[in-house]
Amino acid sequence: MDAADPLELDARGPFRLRAVAVSHGWFQTAPFRWDDGGEGRLDRVEPLDGHAVTLAIAPRDGGVSVRPSVPLDGAARDLASACVRRMLQLDADLDGFAEAAAAVDPGLAGDLAAYGGGRMLAGASLFEDVLKGICGTNTTWRQAVGCINRIAGLGRDGAFPDPAAVLRAGEDHLRDVGRVGYRAPAITDAARAAIDGRLAEIEADSRAGDVDRAFAGLLALRGIGPSTAGSIILLMGHYDRPSIDSATIRVAREAWFDGVRPTPTQVAARIAPAGDFRGLVLAWATLRAWQRDTGLG
Repeated sequence: MDAADPLELDARGPFRLRAVAVSHGWFQTAPFRWDDGGEGRLDRVEPLDGHAVTLAIAPRDGGVSVRPSVPLDGAARDLASACVRRMLQLDADLDGFAEAAAAVDPGLAGDLAAYGGGRMLAGASLFEDVLKGICGTNTTWRQAVGCINRIAGLGRDGAFPDPAAVLRAGEDHLRDVGRVGYRAPAITDAARAAIDGRLAEIEADSRAGDVDRAFAGLLALRGIGPSTAGSIILLMGHYDRPSIDSATIRVAREAWFDGVRPTPTQVAARIAPAGDFRGLVLAWATLRAWQRDTGLG
């Protein structure tokens, strides 16, 4: 295979690129760029083989075709493949998800089956997901996108900044230019966690299947509460921890509680029939409501 050839990556099970790409708001944040024309294309700049390389990700039967903007050597092609597989959750095991959703809400299950919902767009690294999660706490999503995209400007030639670049910028820059406010110390702590191995330990626990320990590791990070940790753990492929916050409660109220505001305990009981997929079912119930409200559905 020539180094300039596209990467042809298969997904585990049914796959629809658009459903993953616009699953939640990450696609609106740099360095992602979503082109909704035709069948859709997701672009992403990644530092590979000494270059800032644009990866143009297009749908194909059973997965995606990834065309790099410059030829890549074998190691860089492998790294590009790993990044795309993580971002699109191509290896996610969703066997049983449809049945789990039907056990909670048959209407939702039918909607998700038609739409292709299940996988969720992730960053290329846990550091990226943590930083974006911190920026999204206690603020509007529009403001979060602004903060994220200003921080992304620290990266090389359009790529997401590495932890060292964030630390070099410092908290004053994050406050004055990034306009992240009180989140600045949490963002720099996330960068340190990426450098000192704390994030790597969380990922190792995740790969080993120790979800309790991985979740606890996320909660130990500055600026990460249960709701944000619950969202991030979903992006790591663990679907049994519901992230119950004001948004999910609002959606649950209209979908399952006849307009009466439920307690978090009531929401947890309502989605319990989904078993190991209860976190993902709740997330997608919330996401589909958001997509309809914003015209993405």
